[in-house]
Amino acid sequence: MVDKDDYLEVKVYSGGIYPGKAQQIVDQGVKGVISGGKISDNAKKIFDDSGIWHRDNVEPGDLEQESPDLEEGE
Repeated sequence: MVDKDDYLEVKVYSGGIYPGKAQQIVDQGVKGVISGGKISDNAKKIFDDSGIWHRDNVEPGDLEQESPDLEEGE
């Protein structure tokens, strides 16, 4: 169940995520991470230990965008 205070913020890390950056992300209170680059094994451990879900090497085409059909002028 989504808490009313939860939100989704997308940040793209094409160069990968390593332990220092992973700890910064944990400190921000993030719930999940999607990275276009590699997440190092040590960074994955930091995420796992903090209960943060993660996916790495995600291509833009792997993400489906859904948007409502809006009529022109809305």
